[in-house]
Amino acid sequence: MDDKTFNHRIEIAKLAVSIAVPVAIVISGFYVQHSISEYQSRQTMTKEISIKLADRRLALYDQIKSPLNQIYTYIEQVSDWNSLSVKDIKNIRRDLNKIMYSNRAIWSPETFILYLEYIDQAAFQVDVTGSESKIRAEVNAARLLASTQHDDLTYFLTGSKAENHKAVYRKLNDALSDDLMLMETKKESR
Repeated sequence: MDDKTFNHRIEIAKLAVSIAVPVAIVISGFYVQHSISEYQSRQTMTKEISIKLADRRLALYDQIKSPLNQIYTYIEQVSDWNSLSVKDIKNIRRDLNKIMYSNRAIWSPETFILYLEYIDQAAFQVDVTGSESKIRAEVNAARLLASTQHDDLTYFLTGSKAENHKAVYRKLNDALSDDLMLMETKKESR
């Protein structure tokens, strides 16, 4: 091969490289930009879903917060516990279960497990069939005075409250707070 052919091939190679590098950069840039766009789109969609889920959970929380608190105050005998009857508390449990079970998919598994632990173990003692429950609360003089139907107390109450009642209630509220993304907001504000 002579020098002229060799120089000609070198010039073609230089030309090919000078064209190939910008083309490769453009193609790489396109794929990088496309990947970034997809990632941002997924992030936006995930954020929107999270916001909608938090809004739905908040609406549900507005339905369950007072009834849960009523059960808690009745068992702990605080606040206006004596304005509620044992039948009220049993009805509140039934209504809470309807709300929670029908919206089970909305709550995190941890929250729903804590709800069940609170409602079926700490606050109530459920029989093996699951059809009957007693309120895990003390039968004492204050309850006897507040009750208009003394016979109902021994039938509807276990006679003692669960030792872990307050702790399980607190854990449930913390889990609800996590599901509502309130804990993250509190952590961020610190």
